[in-house]
Amino acid sequence: MERVRFEEVRMARFRLPWQRRESRRRMTPFDRSRLPEVTPATFDEMLEEGLLMAESAARMALKNRLIVDALRSDEPYSDERAADRARSVLYELVQEADEAAEHVAEEREVAAKREGRSQHQHDYHRDDLLNLRRREKVHAAIAKELWTRRSDDAYVAGLIERARDDAWDELSRVIEQELDRRWPRYDEEPDYAEHRSERMANVGDDLLRDLARLEAQRAVEAIPEY
Repeated sequence: MERVRFEEVRMARFRLPWQRRESRRRMTPFDRSRLPEVTPATFDEMLEEGLLMAESAARMALKNRLIVDALRSDEPYSDERAADRARSVLYELVQEADEAAEHVAEEREVAAKREGRSQHQHDYHRDDLLNLRRREKVHAAIAKELWTRRSDDAYVAGLIERARDDAWDELSRVIEQELDRRWPRYDEEPDYAEHRSERMANVGDDLLRDLARLEAQRAVEAIPEY
């Protein structure tokens, strides 16, 4: 008897997978109401984040224009020209924010005519009207604030200072790398002074190519929406 029981236990352990009879556990149906509630960002939070992103974009764009001026222009740096560049950059961002507000307004008008649930993040329906309206107001508020800052001499001066620091950091780093890689020490070359302008022009061309490559790379990056 004991021998029979032992054989039954041994055979049960070595059954093939399709020979085993296992009880399947029933899955509980998905209950959407049990999901944690997501608290949407407030208008002030969205505005603050949008302004931070706009200032970062302005600083980067101004930095690039200062670099191009330094490499291509024969005129010395001037605060007046830099201020014109800064206000031009801010004006372009104001236009972008206004266009974004208009685009969201158009999406809101279309969404008002749609019932049901969205199929993807850009498929807006009636339930999205409140969020779309908030986004529209945020873009409009960003445009208004940037326009105000554009007329603020202290803000423009601070933006220029930060952009100049960024520009010099990038220029000096690339110049040092290029000089270390391509040219020997200047005090070891008897004709250094004679060919200095030609070599600096070559450095400028290299920097402009690197700048164009970075701009092309940044252009394909997605811009977050609000």
